[in-house]
Amino acid sequence: MDGAADIAAKFAEALRAGKVRHYEKKGQADIRPAVAGEVIETVLDGEHETVNTAAPGDYVVRGLKGELYIIQADILAKRYSEPLTPPDREGYRRYRAKGDFYGFCYEGEPFKFVAPWKERMIANPGDYIGTNVMGSNEYYRVEKNMFVATYAEAKK
Repeated sequence: MDGAADIAAKFAEALRAGKVRHYEKKGQADIRPAVAGEVIETVLDGEHETVNTAAPGDYVVRGLKGELYIIQADILAKRYSEPLTPPDREGYRRYRAKGDFYGFCYEGEPFKFVAPWKERMIANPGDYIGTNVMGSNEYYRVEKNMFVATYAEAKK
């Protein structure tokens, strides 16, 4: 079984056990148009998360802790509001976050998996595992401190 199947199985197990909850994104992020071919390494609290290369039309997000990552235009439209500010000197504009996350707090042993963007990642105890859409086959993890800063449980 490859890593991608492992994370799907862990999500399915948590879903059967009633551990999966619905969360909503909160807060704001700074976002700028990416330069095609630009390589962005995501480092969070000194730990390597992922490396991605921007394609034409992609965007670079600067998160709460200064971490950088790439998103596509369709993801920008789904997960962020219209820009709240004009571009700063680096081209970043402030956006309000929006969107859903269905997931659970992982409490098992660390494990490696392949994220939907084909990057090898590791999930550690306390990280959150989930998806943006129930029924999707794209699961990923959010580092525990980043999850707390970025999401709130949805009101019923």
